[in-house]
Amino acid sequence: MHSIAEVFQTIGIAAVMFAATNADDLVLLTLFFAQPGCRPSQIVLGQLAGIGSLVAISYTLSTLALAVPHGWVPWLGLVPVYLGIRWLRRSPEGHAAPPVTTWWAVAGITMANGADNLGVYIPAFTMQSGREKILTGAVFFALTMVWCLIARGATQHRTLGPVLSRICGRAAPYVLIGIGLWVIAHHPVFGWFAP
Repeated sequence: MHSIAEVFQTIGIAAVMFAATNADDLVLLTLFFAQPGCRPSQIVLGQLAGIGSLVAISYTLSTLALAVPHGWVPWLGLVPVYLGIRWLRRSPEGHAAPPVTTWWAVAGITMANGADNLGVYIPAFTMQSGREKILTGAVFFALTMVWCLIARGATQHRTLGPVLSRICGRAAPYVLIGIGLWVIAHHPVFGWFAP
C-alpha cells in the first residue's frame, strides 16, 4: 500500500466483504444471545475463533492459489458471483439456534456456515499484498466485535431483530455478486482498473 487512499480502499473492501459474508452470522449471533442463560463471553470467543479460523484457511489457500497460472486467478471471482446468484434463487429458510452456546459450539457453527466466506476471501486475498491481508484481518476482527455488539443489542429490542435479518438477507447476495465482479475486473489480466 503506497497511499492513504489505498489504505482506506482496503478497509472499505474488507468491510464490504465482511458484511456480505456474515449477514447470516448476524442472525445466528442474535439467536445465540437471545437464548435464556446465554454466556456472552462464550459467544464472542466462539465467533472470534470461527472467523479467525476461516481467515487463516483463506490466507493459506490464497497463497496456494498463487501457484495457479496467472490467467486463471481472476476467474476465482466467479465463486462469490455464483454464491450470490444461488442465494437469490433459493427459497428463504429460517435459522434455528442450537441449544448450546459454548465457545467451541459457536466456533463450529460459524465455520460450518462459512462456505461463502471462503468463496469470497480466497480470491480477494489472492489479489492482496501481505500488508493488505494484515489490514483486512484487523478489519475483520474489529467488525466481528461490532457484529457481536449489534446482535447483543438486537436481543434487547423486539422489533430490531426481524428488521435487521430482513435487510441483511436481502442485501447480502447483491453484495456478494458485486465483490465477485470486483475481483474479476480489478485483475491485471483485464487491466480495467489497473493503476
